[in-house]
Amino acid sequence: MGGRTLLVIWLVGMPMGRAIPLQAQPTPSPRAEVAIHEVVLSDGTRRYGVPIRVGQTEIEAGLDTGSTGLRILPNVLKEGDAQPTSRRDSYRYGAGAKLDGGVATASVAVGALQGETTVQLVQRVGCVDEKPRCAAGSVSLSQYGIQGNGLPGEGFKAILGVNMASADVASLFKGIGARRWIVDLPRPGEPGSGRIVLNPTDAEVQGFTTLPIIDSFSDAHGVLHDSLRGCLLNDNSHQKICGAVILDTGDPGVRVASPTLSASRPWPDETPATLLLADAAGQVRVAEAFVIGRRDHASHLTFVERPGAPTTFVFTGLTAYFAYSVLYDAEHGVVGFKPRPLLSGAPQPVLVK
Repeated sequence: MGGRTLLVIWLVGMPMGRAIPLQAQPTPSPRAEVAIHEVVLSDGTRRYGVPIRVGQTEIEAGLDTGSTGLRILPNVLKEGDAQPTSRRDSYRYGAGAKLDGGVATASVAVGALQGETTVQLVQRVGCVDEKPRCAAGSVSLSQYGIQGNGLPGEGFKAILGVNMASADVASLFKGIGARRWIVDLPRPGEPGSGRIVLNPTDAEVQGFTTLPIIDSFSDAHGVLHDSLRGCLLNDNSHQKICGAVILDTGDPGVRVASPTLSASRPWPDETPATLLLADAAGQVRVAEAFVIGRRDHASHLTFVERPGAPTTFVFTGLTAYFAYSVLYDAEHGVVGFKPRPLLSGAPQPVLVK
């Protein structure tokens, strides 16, 4: 799959947006780098932890590129680590969990980058009305871990929501002074940790193909904010599902949610597929080849019918991170992709001509 070449394809009917000039920008400082650790739950789900410091307390927080804000469970911080305010916040996740609590300010450090930002001190964990039997409701708060799939004692005591959205509880990296960041996830079968680079240098962002986020979701506070134009292509049947594509390290599978697509039309496991990502004019600029239903591709596929949705959403979860280094440039509202070294058996970047 590593030798595939994809001819230029234009995505018809996708939302248009402004063109973003590709040019080097002044490098913010300081630069910082921190490891990403793979954590495998007892049910086999892959999660990713990042060491941070809140006040004087060290925490490993679950990395979530699909949400906004640092949210910390009770009895984690020491007295004085955070300063409560009178504000409150309630945050919903796609799996159905809802975190309620107060907004506080705290000094947070990620590697060498440190700043004062807002955090949520969680006081209650529950389920949204639409998903009353979500995993978060199946375990007591004392045994609950964020991203733990409801497994007692598993998951994280904090979640690191680092998409580019603005919200009352700030996207953590933006909140502590990062203007852009690179995510290299650990890949199945590859030794060592992954990494996050905060405020990478101009040299480090060379070679990335950047794509603008969809303007119509730029005011969203959650997973939709960093949506890109794209399609999921079935290489066997040539069925192509186009819409808003969402990368999300907190989502371990691939989901298609559409107002018109029936949930009874799954693609069989071992189906070869291609993820296509386009620029504002609808021209495919980035592509990735993977196989449906493989655990090491994080590609279990589900179709969900969502009447009334404004468009079709393609949630690609982890799989794109296994083929590409991903750059988030919050200053310019773009997401960038740079092919990672080829890894046998892993999803592969596809050369686009």
